[in-house]
Formats: sequence, C-alpha cells, structure tokens
Amino acid sequence: MKPKRIVIIGAVASGTKTAAKAKRENPDAEITLITEEAEISYASCGTPYFISDMIKNSHSLIIREPDYFRKMLNVDVLTEHRAESIDPETKRVEITNLKTNESLTLDYDRLVLAVGSIPNLPDFEGVGYGNILTLHNIPSAMQIKSLIRQKKVKDALIVGGGFIALEMAESLITHGINTRLIIRRGQILSNFDKDIALLVQNYIKTKGVQILEEDEVREFKADAEGNVANVITKKQTVPAEFVLLATSIRPNIQLAKRAGIEIGQTGAIQVNKKLETNIPDIYAVGDCVETMHLITGKPAWIPLATTSNKHGRVAGINITGGNDTFPGILGTFVVKVFDWSVAKTGLSEKEAIKNGFDTESIIVPSNDKAHYYPGSKRIIVKLITEKRNGLLLGAEIVGDGVVDKRIDVVASAMTGRATVEQLSKYDLSYAPPYSSPMDPVITAANVLHNKLKGKINSISAMEVKDKIDRKDDFILLDVRTKPEYNSGYIEGCIHIPLNDLSSKMDQLDKSKEIVTYCGVGLRASNAHRILKNAGFQDAKFMEGSMAAWVYKIIK
Repeated sequence: MKPKRIVIIGAVASGTKTAAKAKRENPDAEITLITEEAEISYASCGTPYFISDMIKNSHSLIIREPDYFRKMLNVDVLTEHRAESIDPETKRVEITNLKTNESLTLDYDRLVLAVGSIPNLPDFEGVGYGNILTLHNIPSAMQIKSLIRQKKVKDALIVGGGFIALEMAESLITHGINTRLIIRRGQILSNFDKDIALLVQNYIKTKGVQILEEDEVREFKADAEGNVANVITKKQTVPAEFVLLATSIRPNIQLAKRAGIEIGQTGAIQVNKKLETNIPDIYAVGDCVETMHLITGKPAWIPLATTSNKHGRVAGINITGGNDTFPGILGTFVVKVFDWSVAKTGLSEKEAIKNGFDTESIIVPSNDKAHYYPGSKRIIVKLITEKRNGLLLGAEIVGDGVVDKRIDVVASAMTGRATVEQLSKYDLSYAPPYSSPMDPVITAANVLHNKLKGKINSISAMEVKDKIDRKDDFILLDVRTKPEYNSGYIEGCIHIPLNDLSSKMDQLDKSKEIVTYCGVGLRASNAHRILKNAGFQDAKFMEGSMAAWVYKIIK
C-alpha cells in the first residue's frame, strides 16, 4: 500500500514542491506541512529586488498561499509551528504552536525534512546592536526595506562578498546609500577563480561600491539609541547606520541530529540518490542536504533554489511509493550584478586543482551578438578542462551581454560528459540579434582545444602581472594600433602594431620570452603565431588581453 500519512517539515521551496508532487502522485495521501514562518512557498531569491523597489510588493514574492494548499490540494498547513523532535521508533513528530505555545503530536508513515539553511552569524563584538541584520526571508527583507524608507541610512556596510552581498550592494546604491563591502581576502566571489572575480570586483567599484579588501570587522559601535553607528575594522573605522551580515549560511541540521540522522562530510544531511536518510521512511531535501557533485563524484553542499525544486519533485514521487532518483549537481547559477551577469557551472580552476585534476583553461572575450548588430555587448568566457582527455570541468562567464544561455550550454555539455572538442562542434542557433556565427562558447572551446593540442601558447593576465612584479626578464609586446596604445597601456611594454610586426620584429630579442597583448586577445594570438613562425621559440599571448587586465594602466 502507498504510505498515506506524510509529514513535511519546512515549507519554502523544496517542502512545498514535495507536497504538491506527492499529492499529484497520490491524491489520497494525508499530507501536513509544518513551518515556523507565517508565509510558505515564497521566493527568497527575489528579496534583494524587493528591497531595491524593482519589485514593489512583498506579496509578489509569495508563490502559493497556505489556502491554496489547503483548498486546492487538500494539504494541511501548520504555519507558525515548530517541530521540536522526531521519534523514528514511534514515527511521531512533537510540535509547538508558536502562537499559543500548545504542544501537539503528529504521526507519519513518511517524513520529509525540508528545513533549509540558516545564517551563519559571526561572533563580532556588538553584533547585537540595532540595524545589524541578515537577509534570509520576507520578514527580514521587510525590516531592511523599512529601515531604508526611514531615510536614516547614509552609510551601509555589507560583511561578505557572495551573491547576496553583491545583489544587496546594488540595491543599496539604487537608494543612494554610500555602500561599503568588507572582505577578508583580496577578492569577492570566493568560489570563482581570482582572474574572473577581479573583473567583477573592478566593475562594481565603477558603480560606486567601495570594497575594503583584506580587512575584517573587529567591533561594532552604537549610538545613544543602541543602533549601530560605526564599524571598527582591522584597518580603519567606517560609519554605518546599517550593517548587513552576508558572510555565509549553514545547513539547518539540529532537528535531524537529535533524531539520529547521519550528517555528511560537508556538514549537511546525508542522503542517497532517492533522497532517503539513514533512517527508514525519513527523507531530506533542499538546502539542508548534501548531494553528489557530477564532476568530482564527491559529496557537495551548494544550496540553490533549482536543486531544492528538483529535490521536491523526486521526493514527492518516492514518498508516495514511486522510484525516482536525483543524480547530482554541477552547482550552476547566474547572478545579476548591476548591468552584468555573473555565472558559473562546475568547478573553478582552483577547485579542480584541489580535487586532483590536471587542468588547462582559457579566457576569451567575445561579443554576445554579431559585432555589427545594435546592442552587441561583451562577455568574457573562462573554460576549464582536464588536460589529459579534454573533459570539461567548469566554466565562469561574466559581462553585460547575454551570459545565462551560454552557461546553460556548458552545463548541458558537462552533464553529458562532453569534451572541449565536442563542445566546439555543438550546433547552436545563430542570427545577428542573438549571437555570432561562432557563438562565444564555441569560440572559447576552439581556442582551448588549440591550446590543448599545442597549437597556441597563452598566459593569463594574472600570470603576466606576476612576471612584472617579480621583474622577470621578458618582453611584453603591445600589438594594438597607435590610438589604442595612446588610450592606455601596460607599464614596461614595447609597442609594435600588428600590421608592422613582420617588418619590425628584428627589434625584438629572439632569446627572450615574448608575451603579446591587444584588446581582447585575437590580434595578440595572431602576433604570437607570426613570431613563432619566424623562429621566436618562447612567444605566447595574454589571454583576454586588455579586456582581462584588471591592474594599473598608463595613460
């Protein structure tokens, strides 16, 4: 017989998705949703856009009301109720009504934990002062928006450099608030490679965001009313009438631990491909769960709404007697950062190396549409592959052009275990308003395939900067036109326009390493081929060239 009594703890994304799918699979199932919050099934990912006023009404973020589940699906919804404990032996959940403080017990045949994640609050001195907040649900978003509407916030400090931090930096700048972002390391987006993260970092600085790099909070100081007024960091003191703690989140596992459910090596709940825990008839889904990474084959915890919704569908099938599996994740995501899109799938190069892969990578700027079509914009593609067999390991794509469809193409290729050569031959759509005949992803794949085959020799902008800082004895050759060179160049370079290179290469020392650069890398690549064909043994080009150069230029 199909299990009839189903209890789901948690009712945002994965919990409500599980309930809806389970009810479709078994209309006779008696399903109860439990949540500590007053709202269910809301889009927490949309809260920064509500704060910025792009979304005017918080109610727009609510996908389904409790009454929809009660009346349309015949699912019992207990809002503002907290699950206190689970007894796997008797199959009972002890619950507290948070409005009345009454206790009640629910029996279950199948139980699903969809309890999500919680903010990982740093232990700074003074962290309890007023207007030091996190953003994790609709009430917290409304609290932040109310504070902004009072027009008492002139200066704000965001602690952290991840997705929420960047989205909220844009929201605060939109309201005319002087916004600082403090990070312990030298880069935002710690899960990105530094060369791509610094491109985003430089960009948001142009939008007015001040970044306190390699710094950290030491203490908060309050005003006479007990609200934050100043922040003392390792390096300085900055004013702030509002502080957003966007450092990190962690899986919500306390209820599971008390019930004897196994916690995985990532610190999240361990499940199998059917999303079953180690305890019979107890499942777990969403942000509280670790799952297998499709590239490493290892457990990973990458909390994303896309994963939560897919989990809910699989669990909804299985808890009603079906047999479905969740294969794993690549961690694909995209985030809006002012006018840029910032996306990643799979492993960064540093993550791939950490996981034992021998990597090769390439950075290639391209136009998202035909270069002559109005509105064509630049995106920068970084592809990472395994050197031995060309298997795609990851991609990072940023820019103000169309990024999302490119990252999805790479994610699809990686799901099918494609090589970079196979990706280079994908049959993708083309018309001038949408792409170029050679899509940016295909162009990047071709360049990387040539690199793997030894047909080209390239070096990243970061590696060039390291050479300059070490004062290596090499020639940095600018092959752009004279007007381009005059608009800004890298200190210490030699300038020979590409059109003059064949006639003037005798000015270059063949015994030295030569690195060519141009605007985006194409002419630099042509220049390094010309030099190699002329007998220069150690010629290479700078990937992405000036488009990837985030350091000082001379004007």
